[in-house]
Amino acid sequence: MMDNEDIKIFAAEAAAAHHAGELDSLAAQTEALRESGNLDAAKRLGRELAALAAQSPELQGISQSFGFTLTPAREQQLHVLMVFSGQHALLSQLPELLAEAAVTAMNNYLINREKAFWDTISDGRAFTQYLLAAPMRSDPQAETVGGAFARMCGQEDNPDLRRLGATVFDTAAELVKTRREEF
Repeated sequence: MMDNEDIKIFAAEAAAAHHAGELDSLAAQTEALRESGNLDAAKRLGRELAALAAQSPELQGISQSFGFTLTPAREQQLHVLMVFSGQHALLSQLPELLAEAAVTAMNNYLINREKAFWDTISDGRAFTQYLLAAPMRSDPQAETVGGAFARMCGQEDNPDLRRLGATVFDTAAELVKTRREEF
C-alpha cells in the first residue's frame, strides 16, 4: 500500500524532471537566437530605445511639432512615457525571449548610462499609470496611453497633450515594428 508521501515525492520528482526539460528547451532556444544574431539585434534595439528615451532629440522634435515647449516636469513625463512605450512595443511585438533580452538591455543601458534618469522613473508611479492604461502584452489604443500621459502632466483634459502621448506611444511601436522586420 502506498502512502501519500510516496505520491508527493513522485509528483515532486516528476515536476523537477519537467522543469529540467523546460530549462533545456529554453537553453536551446537561446542558443539558436544567439547563433542567428537575433539575440544581439534585439539587445541593440533595446539600447536604441533607451537612448531615444533618455537623450531624446527626437522626443523634443515630436513635442515641438505639437507646439509644446517642454517644462522640466513635462519633459520628465515624456521620457518616462518613451521608456514605457518602448518596453510595451518590445513585449507585444517580439517573441518572449527576444523581448525579455531587449527590455533587459534597455534597462541596463539606462541604469549604466543615465542613472539619475533611471532613479526618477524606477519609483513606479508613472509606470503604474501607463500599465493601468495599457497592460504589457496587450493591444491598447494609443489614445488611452495619451490620456494617461496628459493625466501625469496634470492636464488630463488637454487634447494636445493626449495626442502627444499617443504619438510617442505609436512612435515606439513603429520603431520596433520596423527593426523587427530587419531581423
